[in-house]
Amino acid sequence: MFGIIISTLTSSYFVTKKSLIENSLEQNRVYSMKLAQMSDEAFSYMQSNLEARKSDVVKNMHNPIVITNILEQLNISGKNFNSLSVINNQGIVIATTPNLGIVGNKITSSGVKEAIARKEPFISNPYYAQTGRLLILITTPLFDDSGEYLGMLNGSVYLEEGNFLHNILAEHYSKDGSYVFVVDRNGTLIYHPDKIRIGQSVETNLVVQKLMEEKSGAQQLDNTLGKNFLAGYTYIKKSEWGVVSQTPFSSAIKPLSGIMFTIFTFSLPLILIIIVIAFYVSTKLASPLRKLAIYTMRGKDDHELSLDIPTWYFEAKQLTETIDSYRIQQEETVDIMKILSVTDSLTGLKNRRYGDFLLEELLNHKIAFSLIMIDIDHFKKINDTFGHIAGDEVLKFIATSMKDLCVDQEECIRLGGEEFIIILPKKNIQEAYILGESIREMVENTVPPIGKAITISLGVSEYRSGENLTQIMQRVDLALYEAKSIGRNNTVIAK
Repeated sequence: MFGIIISTLTSSYFVTKKSLIENSLEQNRVYSMKLAQMSDEAFSYMQSNLEARKSDVVKNMHNPIVITNILEQLNISGKNFNSLSVINNQGIVIATTPNLGIVGNKITSSGVKEAIARKEPFISNPYYAQTGRLLILITTPLFDDSGEYLGMLNGSVYLEEGNFLHNILAEHYSKDGSYVFVVDRNGTLIYHPDKIRIGQSVETNLVVQKLMEEKSGAQQLDNTLGKNFLAGYTYIKKSEWGVVSQTPFSSAIKPLSGIMFTIFTFSLPLILIIIVIAFYVSTKLASPLRKLAIYTMRGKDDHELSLDIPTWYFEAKQLTETIDSYRIQQEETVDIMKILSVTDSLTGLKNRRYGDFLLEELLNHKIAFSLIMIDIDHFKKINDTFGHIAGDEVLKFIATSMKDLCVDQEECIRLGGEEFIIILPKKNIQEAYILGESIREMVENTVPPIGKAITISLGVSEYRSGENLTQIMQRVDLALYEAKSIGRNNTVIAK
């Protein structure tokens, strides 16, 4: 009994520890992805603001007063810029807001030179401007009707001062020492809660190296200061930046001791009850044999002895039936718990745990399969607009649509949030693509519970010999990301 208790608690410890680590990695991965999406949307909004006013600027290139008024209006409506400026094709400042005292000066900083050379919208690397500030430049080129390059309309974000990144990233949802930082394409810190570190290079960080390779994911690592973290990271294609959300390893497993104490506390009374019952039952089982032994020892000719021994087989049968009934009840309970442990309670689909198990089985037995990853387009907007209850109904609607079209051996799984996968054993990528398109078209052409059409984006991949689970998941994830980046409501086959 005690050996079972020790082995159970030991296995519970390691399983719980692994679960805490995996949950922290996944939470940070999803959180970094959401922050990256918010940052990307902010950049799109900022660039669209510049694009919207550039025609007005072109018309008044020779009137600095009017341009200054345009910049002031843009600054009020944009809100994300720390400053705005118009610079001509010679690098000379025509107007700024707020007044930086550089109107009429020729700007020779790296960001301005690169913008003039490129003559296209772009987001610069961090650099120190002539005002002494560390900033990034968001710029859109200015051309007249004949196509002649006149200069550029710029928005600046001061990295060492209050800016839109600070508004988005300043406070991590978890209060356990977790934090977020942002790096540019060269591994330089653009945002960090410790402002002293902004502008430092952290390219030796393993996660930053993955971001410089335009990858997203999650992993455990030691950061550049030697501290162990569980990090989730997401690459932003538009700005070529990377967002990292990370939690100290010690904080992630801090609940472990409390969980183990709770397990032991709840188990102890049951263990004691079982021991008492076992002692009682064993005594009852031994009693007839003990009476028979006494009778035999005293001699069968002792007529004063009365042998009152219950029928052995009757008791054994009753005990066997009781134990068997208890065993069946426990097996049924275990079967129910097994089903619940691999079932998503909201949609009724299989959950991520089952998906990982099935994929490992297919890989271990080298069974060919294809994979479809599905993400609901603009799901956050659905939640924000219609509420989370409506969002849950949309998730159920997507799950039903998937199950209606998956009639063979396909397994429909909810990864979490608005992400789903479909595993197609022994199916090639063309069959997977056809099924994915059928689901996409069905969702697009069916009115969901919210009464407003929704769309989904899909990535499709096929198992390649020698691949591991991480590799195929990364490929299908990249395909999904491409489907969303080209306009959503698309099905993209992984490369």
